[in-house]
Amino acid sequence: MDIILRISGIAIIGAILAVSIKQRAPEFSMLVALAAAGAALALTLSLIQPVKEFILELTGAAGLETAVLGPVIKGLGIAILTKLCSDACLDAGERAISTVVETAGAAAAVYVALPLMSSVFRLITSLA
Repeated sequence: MDIILRISGIAIIGAILAVSIKQRAPEFSMLVALAAAGAALALTLSLIQPVKEFILELTGAAGLETAVLGPVIKGLGIAILTKLCSDACLDAGERAISTVVETAGAAAAVYVALPLMSSVFRLITSLA
């Protein structure tokens, strides 16, 4: 609860500063917004570690290999980073760059999922 309050505070203060700076120096408004987003993201990363440990515990209890879960975690990271970057590009008025970032994120997610898809394919062919 404490972390989400800090993240919310950073986001609100960053948004207010970005809007007030935009009137006088629009080129710095985007930098302020990115700094606030970076600070909020840094706090958010502290929430991910306990989740990762729990997932690894579940993986061990279920007898799954960690290599199976790796692509899922990497895909989640790619999705989050792609969304943040795409939204920053949209805020800067660069729709075309935003679209390219989203396409690259989708391609990267498929790429990191290849080992998992390959394992599923081998499993299916071994059953046939």
